[in-house]
Amino acid sequence: MCLSTSAFAASDVFLISRGLDDEFIGSHEVQKMPRGGYKELRLCGQSYWVRPYSVAWTKWEEQLGHKIRLEVNQGYGWVVLCTKPTTQLNLKDVGIYASLEKTMEHGDPDKELTNRFQAIRRTFVMRNGLTPEQAEAEISKNYENRGSRLSQFLNNRDKN
Repeated sequence: MCLSTSAFAASDVFLISRGLDDEFIGSHEVQKMPRGGYKELRLCGQSYWVRPYSVAWTKWEEQLGHKIRLEVNQGYGWVVLCTKPTTQLNLKDVGIYASLEKTMEHGDPDKELTNRFQAIRRTFVMRNGLTPEQAEAEISKNYENRGSRLSQFLNNRDKN
């Protein structure tokens, strides 16, 4: 099922993972215009720009048994634009030549831990009068690196 997106020009479009009973699992936004670091793909006859990691994520979610759809929300609920976009997505089309497992193990390169630390450090510094070094020490002592989603899955599987 595909719908024209011309009516949705002002709305945000997402690749959405849904589980049983269509419950929301996660999403990745896609762009309708070119953007740095994004690759152009045709999904249900329409051009979109997608981050390479988003393509890997959709393939991973699909392997986990989740439904992947291209959806839009204009404030009154989600509208499905494309029911099976993963059939049109390929890792090599977006420049990923590693296996899906290896790609997911490395995680999303756009969500760097350092950016998160910087934002938290600024909050500590501003609220508590700490130096940046003191704030980083406070943050680091409570931080536990859990790794990528794939690593967590494999670790949990091995424990059982």
